[in-house]
Amino acid sequence: MRRLPAKRISCCSIVHYHDEGGYGRFGSFTMKNVVHLGPVGSPGGMSSVINLLVENPPDGWRASSIPTHSEEGILEKILAWKGAKTKLKRLVTNNEVDVAHFHVTHSMSWWRKRNLMGVCSRNGVPSVVHIHSGRFDNFCKRFAGGSVKRTLGIEGRKTVVLEHRWLNKLGRWIPDDAEVIANPCKPTSSKEEGHVPSELLRLLMLSRADRMKGHGFAVKVLDSLRSRGVSCSLKVTGWKMGEGTHSKHEGVEALGWVSDLRKSELISESDFLLMPSSFEGSSMAVIESVVNGLPCICSPACYETIGIPSLVLDLNDPEDWAERIIELSNPNSYREIVSQLGVNSTRFLVDDIRKEWGVVYGKLVSLL
Repeated sequence: MRRLPAKRISCCSIVHYHDEGGYGRFGSFTMKNVVHLGPVGSPGGMSSVINLLVENPPDGWRASSIPTHSEEGILEKILAWKGAKTKLKRLVTNNEVDVAHFHVTHSMSWWRKRNLMGVCSRNGVPSVVHIHSGRFDNFCKRFAGGSVKRTLGIEGRKTVVLEHRWLNKLGRWIPDDAEVIANPCKPTSSKEEGHVPSELLRLLMLSRADRMKGHGFAVKVLDSLRSRGVSCSLKVTGWKMGEGTHSKHEGVEALGWVSDLRKSELISESDFLLMPSSFEGSSMAVIESVVNGLPCICSPACYETIGIPSLVLDLNDPEDWAERIIELSNPNSYREIVSQLGVNSTRFLVDDIRKEWGVVYGKLVSLL
C-alpha cells in the first residue's frame, strides 16, 4: 500500500475538534474543511447529492465544492477540469483542505478525478473516493481495473460505495475496508396524506436523456395501460418536446430538465414513478420517491434502493408493469405501499448520513 507524504500544517491547525467551533479545554480551535469535487451544477443525481452534502456537513466541518465537469463541448470540459485542478492546488497550498471528497463515475470521470487525486496525495491531504456509477464494474472489467485498484489502495484514501451490492460487484478492485453510505435525501413533496390515485392515473419518470434509463420502455407501459382502458398520462424529464422517438407520443409530456421546485411539484402531483433503468448506482429519483411517499415501479437495478420486492419487475414485458400498477392503484394496496415507503425512508435521512460522513472524515484526519 502506498503511503501519503506528511501533510504540511501550520501551528494554528494542529488541533481539530468535531464541535461547531469556539473554545475547548485548550483554547480556541478551528473547524475542519472538506471540499467536494464532482459535477456540481450539472443535471443529475450526483449534483443533488453533492449539494446536500455541502449544505449538511458533519458537526465541526465546513463543506465547499469545486465543479469538475461541463455539459458543453470538449473544450469546455477540459477548461472545467483545468480550473478545478488550479483551485484545488490553491486550497491545498494554503492548508484550506483537510479532506478532499471525490465523486466519481466511470469513463472520463474516473481519469479526470484520478489526476486531481494526485494533487492531494502529493501534499499529504487524505481523500474519499465516492463511487456513484452503475457501470463501474464493467468499467473495471474492460481495462481500468488495474488503475482503479492501485489508485484506491493508496494510504489515506477511503473508498465509499452507495449500496451493499457494490461491495460484492467491485470486490476485485476496491479495498477490503470500503464502506457503504447511502445517498441522503430530504422530503420536499407536499403530497396530501392519504392520497390515492384518481380516475386519471398520473405516471412520472425523472431521468436524464440516456438510452440506458428506459424512456421507451416507460412509454410502452403507458400504451399497455391505455390499451386496457385505463385513463393515464406520463410526464418525463430529460427529454424536451420533439427530442427522442417517443417525446411526441400521445399521452406523453416531455418536460426537459426541470428545477428542484418543479420536480417537487411533479412528485406531489403523481401517482407512480417509473424507473426502468438498465443500470443504476443508487437512483436519486427512486430515493426521492421513497422519501416523499411516491410508489415507484422499478427494474432490478434499483432492487436494493427501493427495498420493497413487490415494486421490482424485470424489463421483459411492459404488460407486467401495467398489471402491477393496476393492482397497486387499489386504494388499500396503495396506502399499504406508501406506509412501507415511510419505513424504508429512514435509511436516507440527512442527519444520520452526515454523521456517518463525520466518522469517515474523522478517521482519515486522525491518520495524519
